[in-house]
Amino acid sequence: MFETSYFDRLQDYMASGGEIDLNDEEFNYYNMLHTLIGIERKYGKDNAVSFLRHEPFNCTIKRAREMYSEAINLFYCDDKIEREAMRQMMYEEMKKAAKVALTMAENTKDLEVYGNLMIQAWKVRGLDKNDPEKIETPKEKPIKIYSLDTEKIGLPQADRYKLASLIDSIPDIPEREKVRLKRDAQVEDINVEEMLDDTEKKTKSY
Repeated sequence: MFETSYFDRLQDYMASGGEIDLNDEEFNYYNMLHTLIGIERKYGKDNAVSFLRHEPFNCTIKRAREMYSEAINLFYCDDKIEREAMRQMMYEEMKKAAKVALTMAENTKDLEVYGNLMIQAWKVRGLDKNDPEKIETPKEKPIKIYSLDTEKIGLPQADRYKLASLIDSIPDIPEREKVRLKRDAQVEDINVEEMLDDTEKKTKSY
């Protein structure tokens, strides 16, 4: 019996919260792994493995150990990391032992045993370590693109001649200012040297 492993299928079953339908063989395999966990908790690993070696299962020692490992990983771990599964199992076993020690305690020495077991349980589970600091990912700033080309945003291109005529018709402004307005409106090309010279003059005037 149990020559075929349904471990991967059962992992999907557990991950789905039991929503996946299992056939009879898969469900029997699930029940057996669950049974192994119960035996392991009460009687230990060796008895859990030995259980599969006898009638009516008659599994080989290799297959019995494989199923024991699958049971541990399936019910103690949800991310396929065997190390995490064993750590969780040891944590629970130490808590049980500590509870028994506390129940049976008759003196301060017995209470020390309880305390030591709890400390070991915390260390196995990693509860003695500080939680890693959460690093907030920087929020992405929206990308802004500026353009004087109206066609890029779906608007028709402006009539440069009409703009130039409109600027020329503005009364009471110096010719130099009209030239600047035409350049800002891209009616005329920008003279970089003249612009730098103008900037330098303004700076000196301050």
